[in-house]
Amino acid sequence: MLFIIPWSEYYIGRSECDFAQNPERAPEGVVRLATYLKNNGAEIRIADMQYLLRKNCGSIAAAVDALWGICLDFTPEVIGFSFLTARFEFASDIFFKIKARYAEAALTLPLLIGGGVHPTLLPSITLRHIPFDAVIIGEGERPLEHLLALDSWDKLGKIPGVFTANSTVAEHGEILEDLDKVPMPEWDLIAKEYYSQPSYLLSGKRLDRVMPISFSRSCAYRCNFCAHNCFLKARCHSAEYFLEMMDDVASQCNVDTFIIQDSSIGNFKKEWSKVCQELIRRGSPYKWWANLRANQADEEFLTLLRNAGCIKLFFGFESGSQRILDRMGKSITVEQCEQAADLCHKLDIDFYTSYIINYFGETDEDLELTEKLIRRTRPTTLAINRFSPIPGSKDYELHKEEIDAAVTTLHDWTNLGMLNLPLHFGNMPSDRYAQWERSFRELKRKINRHEGIDD
Repeated sequence: MLFIIPWSEYYIGRSECDFAQNPERAPEGVVRLATYLKNNGAEIRIADMQYLLRKNCGSIAAAVDALWGICLDFTPEVIGFSFLTARFEFASDIFFKIKARYAEAALTLPLLIGGGVHPTLLPSITLRHIPFDAVIIGEGERPLEHLLALDSWDKLGKIPGVFTANSTVAEHGEILEDLDKVPMPEWDLIAKEYYSQPSYLLSGKRLDRVMPISFSRSCAYRCNFCAHNCFLKARCHSAEYFLEMMDDVASQCNVDTFIIQDSSIGNFKKEWSKVCQELIRRGSPYKWWANLRANQADEEFLTLLRNAGCIKLFFGFESGSQRILDRMGKSITVEQCEQAADLCHKLDIDFYTSYIINYFGETDEDLELTEKLIRRTRPTTLAINRFSPIPGSKDYELHKEEIDAAVTTLHDWTNLGMLNLPLHFGNMPSDRYAQWERSFRELKRKINRHEGIDD
């Protein structure tokens, strides 16, 4: 089986793009899935089109030529595309280009399947735009294991978690209840040296060699704007397994710094505390960045994280208005955001905060409160995101008709996935919102360049 990871829009046509200044995370999810299948006897290759595009100076033609070379050399029986909504458009582009290459060469076309977040959440829409033979619904290990064991593709539709054009119900497949049964990722499946080269991924102040690593899947919370836990069951590795994986990835990739990809390490606080305690016992050999919810931050826990090697925390504060936070279903308070920030300052932990603007019913007063919270908390790094209801979220389902009317092309899906859909949801004129957005972007610029800001 050949996995294809589509490129993103940003690097198309960019002949020069320094990795240190424009870093990105290695595709851990696909590597771990591919490793699982390989350990179960399948022959596996990964075509990382993002890497191939950047390697070929933004040339789509050169990247597709490289992909075709892999296809001719490897002769896969199955080609699987894994993508988010933001790369749906480019999965389609690659699909039709590679299908044409097979036709031109008069070669038998492999089974073509899709998977990942977008096909899981919108299987029918995916098949409407890209005529895959099937898409995988949910986590891929068990459905793909069954698929690769078939003696005939005619039996595809009988596998739980496999959705075809003839399917009437999007059924999730089996999952691995015990994450410790997933083998250690084989980073040799991709260009690991490329992703682990020194970059400013964790900090604009320091070059680090960083690789991603995950302790858990899904999230214990369900914010209305988020789709993180819409198809995953929340569970985590044991502390023992995770520590072994840190050592293994550090050895494979020559890194001493990690970005923990969990939605929040506080979701499994007891097990994560065991990880930290053991890291401290070893002398805290690694540096790492993790996500944490504001309502999970207390001084004892943050002190433990710092002593175990944590150098940065990410918080989704989202709004300075309690009214908007409640409408988002965020399950935090403005006071908790202030307390989390105060603790980070006290313990000298860098922290990154993210905010959503253009949310449903947002007023001038709400945005004034958001600006006040940003200035009050003084984050190390700031993100400002224009709200776009993403597939799988409660907000998307509640406003599906309005969103579907605005999403008519594949490029519209790209904009939706990149949170750039030009829809206005706030309770103010669009020109007034534009003024606020410019103001927040300027505040972000000053904070991220470490310039002084007023209270």
